[in-house]
Amino acid sequence: MEPLRPASEEEIRGLIQIYETRIPEAVQFLLILQNILRINTTVHGCDLEEASHRIRKTIYVPNNHSLNRLGTFVAISYEDDLYIMAHSLEEPPLELSDALQNTQLIKWHLKPTFVVGEATLIHETIHQKAKEISLRIDTFDFVNYWLQREKAANLNVVIPSDVQLMPLEKEHGKLINEWWTYRYKMSQWYIESAIKHNGALGLFDKITAELVACVFKNDLDGIAHLYTVPDRYNKGYGTTLAKAMARLIAVDHQQQVQTFITANNEKSIKLFEKLGFVAVNKIYWLILQL
Repeated sequence: MEPLRPASEEEIRGLIQIYETRIPEAVQFLLILQNILRINTTVHGCDLEEASHRIRKTIYVPNNHSLNRLGTFVAISYEDDLYIMAHSLEEPPLELSDALQNTQLIKWHLKPTFVVGEATLIHETIHQKAKEISLRIDTFDFVNYWLQREKAANLNVVIPSDVQLMPLEKEHGKLINEWWTYRYKMSQWYIESAIKHNGALGLFDKITAELVACVFKNDLDGIAHLYTVPDRYNKGYGTTLAKAMARLIAVDHQQQVQTFITANNEKSIKLFEKLGFVAVNKIYWLILQL
């Protein structure tokens, strides 16, 4: 019997309520759930059909009739940009491990990327399944940083005098993708969709109108892809955009604010800690490869 089934909108809202009680340690998974619910309930028709498969996800819950008090869920995107986000508040997460082992919903041969927490059992389960079909896993670990919504709403955004702060447009996706160190086959499509549906900001030179720095909210509803062109370093652009995006998320989107940073990215860590962000946990990206 298939261990997972699609969650109803009411069940997703119930999961969100459960995860709201576990802030800040589970904030990234709360925001994942909020992102998916928002996309699935507000983006329709042609806009949905044209959106990146990475941001089009279905949430699955255990296929039983009991209340999902353990907060177990598996979110699976569409196949052309396959991301799987899985989490449970059960310790150890036996229910989630069983679901990952036995579900037919995960197309392992398409080499998905998993986004998971620190639970050793889940890492072991994914590694074992990958080994069975002769795939290896590249693991990337990040530290999650959180800023309470009320504090983010009170950040003072000061825009440097040589630039103008404006929302990004979908057309900026091509350039941002070229800047991105981790670009991949479908990444421009993902960036364009994130700009359109999640929110994005840029700093533009007042004289040339060139985009010189950017940031947007990713499919974890977190601050991501904060970038300044090299010849504009040390002008405060990163701080400006981080503050502006944090305020946008806190005030306009009425959400908690988080980002995730690699442990060796000292510059970004210093920037966000200066703004009041605190480290709350780790998140892992497990990328399946041949």
